[in-house]
Parts: sequence; C-alpha cells; structure tokens
Amino acid sequence: MRRIIALVSALLASALMAAEPKHAPAPAAVEYGEPRQLATLANPAITESSGIACSRRTPDVFWTHNDSGGEPRLYAFNSKGEDLGAWRVRGARARDWEDIASFQKDGQSFLLIGDIGDNQCHHKAYTLYLVPEPPVDPARRAVQAATEPAVAIEFRYEDGPHNCEAVAIDPTTMTIYLVIKVEGSECGVYSLPLRGGRGAALQVARRIASLTIPTTNAMDISPDGLRAVVLTYGDAVEFTRQPAETWARAFARPGRALRMPPRAQGESICYGPDGRALYLTSEKTPTPLLQVPAIGEKQAPTAK
Repeated sequence: MRRIIALVSALLASALMAAEPKHAPAPAAVEYGEPRQLATLANPAITESSGIACSRRTPDVFWTHNDSGGEPRLYAFNSKGEDLGAWRVRGARARDWEDIASFQKDGQSFLLIGDIGDNQCHHKAYTLYLVPEPPVDPARRAVQAATEPAVAIEFRYEDGPHNCEAVAIDPTTMTIYLVIKVEGSECGVYSLPLRGGRGAALQVARRIASLTIPTTNAMDISPDGLRAVVLTYGDAVEFTRQPAETWARAFARPGRALRMPPRAQGESICYGPDGRALYLTSEKTPTPLLQVPAIGEKQAPTAK
C-alpha cells in the first residue's frame, strides 16, 4: 500500500512540474465511420456493464465492471468478447460503481474506478479507487485473481451531493474530471487532482464548467489529453483542447455531436489504443461490444 501511495504522489509531482507547450496546433478532427458491433461478451458474470476502459498495458484487452449491488470486481475481455478473467479489487467496496478510466504515466498503467453514483443525492462523500492495471495473459481464459491493494481517493463536491456516472483523467496533468448526471439540459463539470491514500484529507471537487448535455452517463479523455468524449443514452459529444489550453476553456466552447450506435441502456464509452476510435457496451444482457471506428482525420482550425 505504501508503495502505491508513494507512486501516486510521484505521478502528481511529475505532472505538476511538466512544462506545457506555449504554442501548438489544435488536435486533428477525427472522421468517424459507421458504428458496428464487434462481439457479445462471453462472461455471464457481466450483468450490468456500467463502464469500459481500454487497457494501456496489454494489447486487445478491455476492462469493465458491474453497476451497484455487486462485488468490487473488474472483468477483462478482448475485442472478440472472450472472457479473460475477473479480478477482485482488494481494499475496495462497491457501493455504486459507475465508470472506469485507464491511463499510463512514466511507463506504468493504471485504472481509476468511480464509486460515484448517488441517485438520491444524499451521500456526504464519494470514492475513486486507483489500482495498478493487472497483468493479463491473452492466451488464458476465465482467470480468477485479485488486484494490488487499491488507493482510495475520498472527495466531496464543493456545492453539495451529486449523482455522477462519468469520470475521466487527463494523464498529461494527472487531473480527474467528473460530469454530473442531471435530468435538465445543463450539467456541471468538476475537477480534482490525483492524490489521496491512507490518512489523506477529504478532497473537494470544484466546478470548472457547465455543459448543455442531458443525462450524461460516461466519459473518457484520450491518452494525449487533447480529446474528451461525454456520453448520453443516445449520442455523444466530443470536446478538444490545445496543449496549452485548460479543459475549463475547452468545455466553454460547443462540443461536436457524434452519432453513437443504438444500445439498451448504454452507460459506457472509452477511447481505444489509438486514442481515436471509440468503444461502448450496454448494461443490458447479452452485453454487446460496440465500436465507432476512426477512418481519417483533418486538421482542426486553431481554437479561439
């Protein structure tokens, strides 16, 4: 546990010391192809896939978890939907897991799990679990194992309780972003730095932007930290920023609507290994693995 906490502190320190480019072009606008279903997940234990993350450690591996009411387990599968195993997250509980993110820093891969659901908006605090991404052998099936002990990041929102199903991390700054779920058209974006662990003080997630997107239920940030996708039960919205620009400023601009494939209660999305293609699942069974492929790109105009 001490080794993981120390590693988290080192990651944060290195991110804060990193110099950002002063002038750089906006990221290229990705041209997306027709959505398609790649597979159906074989593991019957995946009954409510509420989040999805692409492995940053092992090629052709994805991670998911169930919604509230289950055990603190992560499930691995490949693009064929084959069951690669389940990992119990040591030191964690599953009150209402809603989303998962993956990232890599200094050659090491991590998973961030969001125990952030609160349908009645009555919890005083919420938890994010950080674990080193477990090794997966693509040749093995239905492995049963456990992760290294999780680091718990406890936080509250600066303006009271919220229901949230969308969490992501920008690996270039080690900053966590959350988009709350509301029935109306305007939802808040909150941020907090990646730090925590045993004995750490309760952190405060602060509002940095407002989005006109109803019922947001998942999000992800690309590995280069320049794209963010926010999902709804229907389509998604993608935002981009320049390297020297903050997400607060990027979220202040209108996002780009992306057509997502039809799915029953779809509450998960992630960027693939290339940071461009998008992958989704559904909370209903049989659980599909869906892809929105990237088929090209063109340079976007410089952000104003």
